Formats: sequence, C-alpha cells, structure tokens
Amino acid sequence: MKKDSRLSWGITLLFFGILYLVKQLGIIPPHVAHVLYDVRNYPIFIGIIFLICYRTKSVGWILLLMGFLLRVNELVKLTSQWSNYIWPALLIVAGSILVFGVKKGKS
Repeated sequence: MKKDSRLSWGITLLFFGILYLVKQLGIIPPHVAHVLYDVRNYPIFIGIIFLICYRTKSVGWILLLMGFLLRVNELVKLTSQWSNYIWPALLIVAGSILVFGVKKGKS
C-alpha cells in the first residue's frame, strides 16, 4: 500500500472510529448529530479526506460526486426557486467543459 493511500485510509478509519465513540458518549448536539450520523453524508466526508490526503484527487472527487448524488433531492428542494436558472446553467457549463475542455497530451 502506498504511503499516501495508507494515510488517507488511516485518517478515514480514525474519523469514523472517533465519530462512533462520540455517538456512544452522546456529547454531540442533536442538530449536529443529524448531519454527522446520516449515512448519505459519509461519501462526502471520505471524499474530503481523500482530497486532502491522497495524491490522486480523482478518488476524492468521485466520492464527493456520489455523496452529492445521494443528496440531490435536498439540493433540488433547496434550489427550487432558482431551479429555472441554476440547473440549465450547470448543464451548459458541464457540457462546455466537456466539449471545449483542455486536451492533455495532444498538440
């Protein structure tokens, strides 16, 4: 196992071990506990840890994307007032990046 991989997984295991211990002790306020103990947030937590510690950032970005996809229902509700503008704009930006993105290794 590579050193940065060990660091990322080690910090992830420490984080979830401490999270479990704190849950057992009951010292987290309920409004914070709701966020910390929701399983749909776990890929986001792990993705952030991997973005900080792991050399290959793609693992962190994929985990963040998975976490946000698990939360897409809340995101749609949160942006429902602006959804007529935000979602089409995001689609246009994503499509533009794919079409006009920088191609590495080609001259």
